[in-house]
Amino acid sequence: MTFGECKKIGPNGSQGSVWVAGILWLFFSGCTPESPPVTPNAVSVEVNPVDWRTAIPEQLIPSGQQAGDPWALAHLHLALPEEPSLASQRQELVRLLTDSSAEIPVHGHDGHRGEQHPHLLLRTAVLLAGETIPDPLLARVRSDLAKTSFPVRWQEVNDLAWLVESAARASLPRESAAKGTTLAHLYEKMFLDLEAADRTIGSVLNQAPDSGVRRPDGLAGPEESGCWAYTCSGAHMLGALVECDLAGLLSSAQRFRLAQLLNRYRQRTDWELAYRKSELDRAIQNGVSPRRATREYGLAVTKLLGHALEISARASLMAPTEGGREFSVSFGQWSADLGIQVDDLFSQEAGVSTGEVYQPLELLTSEVLTPQSPVWERAFGDLCHLFRGLRLLKNPQRY
Repeated sequence: MTFGECKKIGPNGSQGSVWVAGILWLFFSGCTPESPPVTPNAVSVEVNPVDWRTAIPEQLIPSGQQAGDPWALAHLHLALPEEPSLASQRQELVRLLTDSSAEIPVHGHDGHRGEQHPHLLLRTAVLLAGETIPDPLLARVRSDLAKTSFPVRWQEVNDLAWLVESAARASLPRESAAKGTTLAHLYEKMFLDLEAADRTIGSVLNQAPDSGVRRPDGLAGPEESGCWAYTCSGAHMLGALVECDLAGLLSSAQRFRLAQLLNRYRQRTDWELAYRKSELDRAIQNGVSPRRATREYGLAVTKLLGHALEISARASLMAPTEGGREFSVSFGQWSADLGIQVDDLFSQEAGVSTGEVYQPLELLTSEVLTPQSPVWERAFGDLCHLFRGLRLLKNPQRY
């Protein structure tokens, strides 16, 4: 049985197929490497002002359920892990992942589907299990780790994030066996590649974001695009390393390196938030529709804020390195600052140059945009990350 095919227990104990998830069409997820910023065909739907803190989660639920595929449902569970209407689906996810006969295929043909990777589902189940992970699920983590070889291509490193985080949250020891290697060697490879990616884009970040500099669009490999080549600019890989630290897996030298990576991530995120604002102004000056420009700005900034909130909230739980700053203070304050920027994004004008307010509900409810649309996927996936980040901002220790 594959993950896309669930089994239902009938009154007499019989099993029948109840749904087959449409997973193969997920070529561009809400967390794929970013494409150039401005796209055509803006959605023009007038909406009345609403309380975005309640209206957006309320719409994420039917939107994700309508999409019906594992990618959308996994994002929905991560954003709303205690939503009562999703309880039965959460139970089914855990049941499938603890079924030794269940198979979770890799989606697509290019091998680096990022958040469409089957290990996203494994990590989701581990996260929802909380502090006590059921033995069958723990066995699944060990089994999937044992099947994973040391990465040869950068796309394979990209896919390590979900598995490494699952292993860390499952408290597996660093010497746990992978295929011809160990867990420790896998997360060390993530360290090396993220550090190399940071060095590649150093010259870009040294320039003022409003100077007219053009950042790589993420469509090339990391040797050209640096961290922007990886899914969500490497945020998932960095988040997995934070979980390795919280699980006590890292050496003192690795903890120092992680502190450096986190500080550079914070600088890069702040730089790119300013860059996106400058990009918005340039688009308006070049004659782009204010509504379309604001939509593209909102999509890009939602991605940045959501992932930064997730990472900063969890990083605030880290103990300080020797001679380092207290993460609970520095990243806790950054989380609070990011939360203010989220409120600004949805509650105020994106900028005086547009006179528009970003309206993500337009993208989730538009009849023009189907779940097969890359724009819909970007809106849905990154809004799920954003609301998980906002929840972690309140309580970084839960889920």
